[in-house]
Amino acid sequence: MELKENYVLKNVNLIDGYGKEIKENMFVAVSGRHIMQIDDMSEYKADNVFQEIELAGHYVMPGLIDAHIHLSGGRGEGLYLDGDIISEPNLMRGMRSVGDAQTLLKSGITSCRDISWNGLYLKRIFREERIVGPRIIACGPGLARTGGHCDTFQFSEEMVQKRHQWAVLADGPEECRKWVRRILRQGADQIKFWASGGGNWATDNVFDVHYTFEEMKMICDEAHKISGTMVCAHAENLESIKQCIKAGVDTIEHGEMLDEECMELMIERGIILVPTINLLTNASGSFDLGSEEEKPIRTFAFHQRSDGGPETSLYSDEELEMYTNMIIDNFSKAKEKGVKIAMGSDTVYEPVTPYGEYTMQEYKALKHIGMTVSEIITSATLNSAKALGMDHKTGTLEVGKLADILVLIKNPAEDIEILCDNSNIRYVIQNGKVVVEEGCLKY
Repeated sequence: MELKENYVLKNVNLIDGYGKEIKENMFVAVSGRHIMQIDDMSEYKADNVFQEIELAGHYVMPGLIDAHIHLSGGRGEGLYLDGDIISEPNLMRGMRSVGDAQTLLKSGITSCRDISWNGLYLKRIFREERIVGPRIIACGPGLARTGGHCDTFQFSEEMVQKRHQWAVLADGPEECRKWVRRILRQGADQIKFWASGGGNWATDNVFDVHYTFEEMKMICDEAHKISGTMVCAHAENLESIKQCIKAGVDTIEHGEMLDEECMELMIERGIILVPTINLLTNASGSFDLGSEEEKPIRTFAFHQRSDGGPETSLYSDEELEMYTNMIIDNFSKAKEKGVKIAMGSDTVYEPVTPYGEYTMQEYKALKHIGMTVSEIITSATLNSAKALGMDHKTGTLEVGKLADILVLIKNPAEDIEILCDNSNIRYVIQNGKVVVEEGCLKY
């Protein structure tokens, strides 16, 4: 479909992103990149300036947003601390990441927040509009401590600094300050750091805090000196979450050990939770979300004090089950208390986390643990736009905002499977232009 600069989507059923009831028989007028008018069809008056697009029976909603993506461009099984990824040429990974981002777009994801080196350049390429891709809020590489969650220890520190797909090593307040400034110099929109471990190897236990409060505070203070810059923190254990909140972060990634005090502080300060429920809970195989793929066993570095043999995970099956139950319980409490929840999948690279498909797995996991489809849609639109610092421009369908619109054949609020079915997407409109038509990219 070729659209003129001014056009009207007629007779549509409107899902605005605020979680309100669907409005039937509406029209959406678009002028250039922005939404100009939304109203009931009874108020519609034909205008020769506007091209009319008849869409009776279709549903329109805001473009989806994934607030936690890594456009690393890697291909591997994630074995031995991502050694198979870091060994690949940077240029090859960069070229692959273009296609990976476009796969997100075909799944209806019109914006995403990316943590990788590639995102710093992808955002510029897509903004030129010579080729299509999602709007990227780029964090660039996140800050990790030496020996921490993203340090690929089997390689030299020099190689990790030059070749790691989504992290740089930074230790001490002054080094953290310098790296924040370097990343912002490259055009980053936000800053990411790993405040806790992530459970990948011996010195990466999720129960360990990885940065001092002084380091965290320095990262937040330096980032916030540039107006509008937000800070997102990987924080899994309670102490790291508390220190991140005190230091001034804007979003907590994962955050599975939240207590009620943290929840109240997050509500008070407007800190958003990006829970990545599918990633966390499926470490124990808790959910059957339709994927039969077996997860590879990582080759962990180990400590003799906890070594149980070459096939032993860092955590027993019983520990994983207890951990999963805690995650679900804490998430439910946060949701009921009113913590703002944004949708982030933590897609890292294929084939382990296929782009687009892994985001859909997150929708299903959120439904599995108690969110309604309407709440998931709000999480993946309005709330995720807030996590990106872009809710003034996108995330809802309303006058004055960018025309990031999905045109759907069936009602996505009826069933989570409909929301996850790409064949239900007739058009993806971004910045007022059709960028995907019935599964095909439009250039």
